[in-house]
Amino acid sequence: MTSSKLNFYLKENLDSPSIDFTWTEENNKKFFAFISENTDADYLKETKNLLKIKEAFQKYFEPVGYILFQIKDYKIRLKVFAYTLEPKDSLNVGAIVNIIDGHEHLIVDDYNGRDDQIFIKDELRQKIFDFVDTIKDEKVNKKELVKYAVRESFELKNSDIVMVKTDSIFIKMCDIVQKYNVVDAEKNIVERRFNGIDEEELHSFNKEHFSSKEDKKFFHLVGKLFVDRYLLEKNINNLEYEKNVFGYLQSIITEQLINTFDNCEEFFKGLSGYIFRIHFEEVFKNIAELILDELVISNKYIIDFLKYYSLDVIVIGGVKYKVPILEAENGLKWNVVSMLSIVKLYIKTKSTSKLLNKAIDKKEEEIISLYQDGLSPAEYNNKLIELTNTNGKKVVTCEYKLDVCYDSLKLSKDDDEKNKLKKEISSIKKDLQNLKVEKGELSNKSISRSDINKAIAIEKEIDQMRKLLKREERVLAQNDTSFQSIKMALVKALISKKQRI
Repeated sequence: MTSSKLNFYLKENLDSPSIDFTWTEENNKKFFAFISENTDADYLKETKNLLKIKEAFQKYFEPVGYILFQIKDYKIRLKVFAYTLEPKDSLNVGAIVNIIDGHEHLIVDDYNGRDDQIFIKDELRQKIFDFVDTIKDEKVNKKELVKYAVRESFELKNSDIVMVKTDSIFIKMCDIVQKYNVVDAEKNIVERRFNGIDEEELHSFNKEHFSSKEDKKFFHLVGKLFVDRYLLEKNINNLEYEKNVFGYLQSIITEQLINTFDNCEEFFKGLSGYIFRIHFEEVFKNIAELILDELVISNKYIIDFLKYYSLDVIVIGGVKYKVPILEAENGLKWNVVSMLSIVKLYIKTKSTSKLLNKAIDKKEEEIISLYQDGLSPAEYNNKLIELTNTNGKKVVTCEYKLDVCYDSLKLSKDDDEKNKLKKEISSIKKDLQNLKVEKGELSNKSISRSDINKAIAIEKEIDQMRKLLKREERVLAQNDTSFQSIKMALVKALISKKQRI
């Protein structure tokens, strides 16, 4: 399992990092169910994997404090402690600055042709963190310590961005006040659009620091945070939703950008508006899917929330409003009752298919561990039998040649011919000895009957699961058009507002 998958799980499933965080039994149950679903049976037996889990927890709680962490016997013990030292007060700032200043050849100015960007290569980043990892006498946020030292070394302003990435450190000069000063006539328009920051600059930043894979995770998390906070926890009504949804989402995006990158709020407010615009539909598709997940488990609040879109007309303060409707592109209209059976069947089937795919992957890993030289145990043993038979034929041929040579030696009266026959006999004996050794080695390589039976049993399980998977995939295919129609009708309703009539 990748570190990014672990990191994403913690972001998606744990409460916000805090000193008062409590690891509950429910957290424990869900986490180890996640580990079981996504790894093989021996995953938790390897020290490197336990360290990877610990590092993921350390990274998650790093913004608020350091942790004492233990994982043993499918139990996690976790305690969060506040840092006792601010980065600016660390005695090690000067040493880090010296490391940076002493390796100018590993620093790229005017990165990607922009005079407001600096790139610190991975080699220098590693040297910095090798030193930081030796600090034992200071309880300080090490990532923030590195950022502070970088700011000191390059004499950066508070508005400048320092991003500590897994393979580099990226610096962007971002003096909002001077750089984005606009004339009064344009001010309101620009402030409303991307917080006054040039769109080309936002495009460049987005392209540089967001991969398509990370985009998908990022916007899934944004959707989940919105649904969890405002729908499932606060239970906002449809009127509050319509009034505030875009502001809530942009606020969540800004918050996540700051958590991911750096604390330059003005820049990330602008960036959040930009990436919300270009990923607008993706965000609402995630929200729609999460709402439909809640519909499947008959969440009463969600059912009532969705019923709003079947009201047609509502009256507020004596004024009539036309309510958004759940209408597909082909004009088909949906409501909670007509959606429910299709959504339940589709999501349940999709979940079953996902579990079957994971189960098949695990079984295939299990059977591959029994393979030898790319062959199944039965195929490998059959190959050994063929090699053993070939060996036996070679032994018979050598023994026949040996008998012929012995007979010829007895009859020969010529000394030269006798010497020649003796040499040939010696060579044949060596060949026979090698063949006997080869026979013994072939015999030792043979796979046990129990492993052969185990492989056959696993293959049968895989075949059965593949048949079930095909059946589930047929059900998905049969209902996909209807489900997509429901989802896109919901997306359309979620981005719409009531209209006065």
